[in-house]
Amino acid sequence: MVKAWILQEANGVCELCNSDSLFLKDNGKPYLEVHHVHHLANGGSDTISNAVGVCPNCHRALHYSIKRDELVYALYALYALYDKIDRLVDECN
Repeated sequence: MVKAWILQEANGVCELCNSDSLFLKDNGKPYLEVHHVHHLANGGSDTISNAVGVCPNCHRALHYSIKRDELVYALYALYALYDKIDRLVDECN
């Protein structure tokens, strides 16, 4: 249910970079991925206050980029999830 809500809320637009989904799935819906800001493996919750809908490029950057923390927190990032999305709750602090 969390995934469905997040994807509906994102409405085909990456919640990090604001780009439209690059393609439609075979069911006609835009393709986005759901990212848990505080990772489930690290004790994060599977809730809408800890998840975002992002394009595949942003999803990979949130996991593997040298600036991944900056994408979540507004250190130097042009886009920062906690600054952009009011529903997010910082579960790490």
